[in-house]
This record gives sequence, structure tokens and C-alpha cells, in this order.
Amino acid sequence: MEKQKIFENVWIRALAIVCVLALFFTLCYFLKGILISLFLAFTIAYIFDPVADYISKRKLIFSKRCVPRGLAIAILLTLVFLVMGGLLTYTVPKTVNGVQRVGTKLKSQYPKYQEQVIGIVDKFEGTELGAFLKLQLENKEGKTSVARSAADENFRIPQLIRDLRKHVPQVMNVVLGAVKDIFYSTFGFIGVIVNIIVFGVVTVYLLNDFNTIISKGNELLPSTKKDKIVDIVSKIDGNLKAFFRGQMTVCAILSIIYGIGLTAIGIPMSFLLAFVGGFGNMIPYVGIGFGLIPAIVLAFIQYQDITHILLVGLVFGIGQFLEGTLITPKIVGTKLGLNPVAIILSILICGEIFGFLGLLLAVPIASVVKVLIDEGIIKYKETKLFKGS
Repeated sequence: MEKQKIFENVWIRALAIVCVLALFFTLCYFLKGILISLFLAFTIAYIFDPVADYISKRKLIFSKRCVPRGLAIAILLTLVFLVMGGLLTYTVPKTVNGVQRVGTKLKSQYPKYQEQVIGIVDKFEGTELGAFLKLQLENKEGKTSVARSAADENFRIPQLIRDLRKHVPQVMNVVLGAVKDIFYSTFGFIGVIVNIIVFGVVTVYLLNDFNTIISKGNELLPSTKKDKIVDIVSKIDGNLKAFFRGQMTVCAILSIIYGIGLTAIGIPMSFLLAFVGGFGNMIPYVGIGFGLIPAIVLAFIQYQDITHILLVGLVFGIGQFLEGTLITPKIVGTKLGLNPVAIILSILICGEIFGFLGLLLAVPIASVVKVLIDEGIIKYKETKLFKGS
């Protein structure tokens, strides 16, 4: 009886919940390597489950039966790989061509900025890298000449290779150190491979049995709390759908806007910049930096004027204006209802705990936490402590 009375105290119960949560999150932190793979697999399955449902509800061509779930997943994976392959086939040649354009422009513009480059290199003259770069610049300008031996007349070894001979001992040490690190990190490498395999297998398994897992989970809910739990989960599901599916559409539209604008201006690697800038918007306030800053740098290298830099800023400004006033409100809506400060804090916290994956999942996690906090506040306002009785 005494134990029952103790746990009736709201502060004792709150302390017990805090301790359980602290233990849970501690375990999650130490097991985050495998948990991140599982969490990411569940996220991918959650996003693509409606697509798999749609395919599996279609009728087979030569039969009145619906498409089997396994075949639907195979079709979905095939479509995903075809889309990725098509994007890579288009992107890689364009990117290589853009890199060549930028390299040619830099080479032709070097004499104009020769003094500034030498000045920057001189700042690092005390280091081996600075001395090596300065020597190469002097060789390029013809300030130094190296006598070639008779043996080199038939086999003209580049000056760069001859200079590197002095650094052979250091290079060997670096190589041996790298081999040693690889040897000692074999288990780490194996862990990465295991995580990738686990991610792939679990993703396919979850896609295949997603609806079954959800229905089984509903059966395990306590009957007295079932309606309330289902209501909370439905709110979380609505928020997550609003983010994942809506935000993917927003990112695709932004990529198209950036791509058209940058291509019209004539910026090298415009497709890659548009893709990075558009889909980088999955991380709020970060995506525009991924696309805008490299685009400004490339515009300056290519055209050497302020006009194209302003045009790049205009393209990204139009994209952000349309995203904030028209695209996101129409597609995503105001369902998330997250304060900008809450979004920034969630990005910082999740990024610190889970790394890059945390940055991607910061807003979805924050939307889930918001629903739980809102429900907690409603529950708190119903307690005797709040009512003062």
C-alpha cells in the first residue's frame, strides 16, 4: 500500500519517467550507430509505403488479381534506381564540363591575379606546403631553371616529380601510417558494411510488412488508452506526412527554379548547384547557403563582374520568396506550426547528437516532440496541481 501511495505522488511519477527517459536516451547514444541505420530504414519505409500501397492495389495485366506486395516493392526499387541512374547520367557529364570550364577560366585569369596569389602563398612560406607551392609558381614564371643531365635528355622527367623525390621519406611515412590505420580500423570498416546491409534488409522488410506491423502494434495498445494513443499518433502522422512528402515536392520545385535561372545566366555546373540548393532546403536555412555561395563564387570566376553576382542573388531571392509565400504554404501548409527558434534549436541539438542525419531529421523530430508536448500540457492542465485543488 505504501508503494502505491508513493507512486500516486505526481512528483515521484515525474521523476521516475525522467529517469526512464534518461536511461533510454543514454542507451540510444551508445548504440546510435546501429539505431541510426534502423531509424533511417524506418523513415524511408514510412515515406515510400504509400507508393508501395498504390502499386500493390493495381490490377495485373493478365489477371484480375492485385499486384503482390513483393512485386510492388521490386517495381518501386527499380523505378528509384532508374531515376537515380538517369539523374547521374545527366549530372556527371554536365558537372565534368562545368569543372573544365572553370579550370580553363582560372588558367586564363591567373596572370591578372598573379601578385595576389603569390601574396597568399607567401603567408604560408614557413610551411612545407607553402614552400612547395611557391617553387611551382616560380617554375611556371621561368624564374628558376634546373639543369638536366644527359640521362634525362631521352626521358624528360617533369620538374614536379623531381621535387617530390625530396619528400619520398615523408610520403612513405604517411602511406605506412595510413596502412596501419586501415589495419586497426578494419572492424570499424566492417561495422560500416554491416550497417549498410542492415539498412537495406530492414528497409525492404519494413516496406513489405509495414501495414502488418502497424496493425499488430494497434492490437498491443491498452484498451482504456487506445483511442487517445491513436489520436496522438494520427497527429504525429499528419505532421510527418506534411513534412516529408510536402518538403520533397518543395525541394523539387526549388531545384527547377534555380536550375532554369542559373542556366539562363550561364553559371557553370548550374544543374548541380540547383539540385544542391533545392534539396539542401530539407535542412531549413541551410539549403540556400549550399547553392548560393558556390554559385556566387563561380559567377565571379566566370564573368569577373558584379552584374552576374547580382543576377545569381536575384535567382535565389525569387526562389526563396516563392517558397516562403506561395510554394510551402500551398503544399506543406501550416500544419507543423513550429517556431523558427524551435527549428534552429532542434537542428543544433539533433546535429550534435546524430551528425548529418540529425540535421535531416531535426524538423520531423521537432514536430513529433511538439505534438507530445502539446498533449502533455493538456494533460497537465487537467491535474489537481494546475487547478489548485
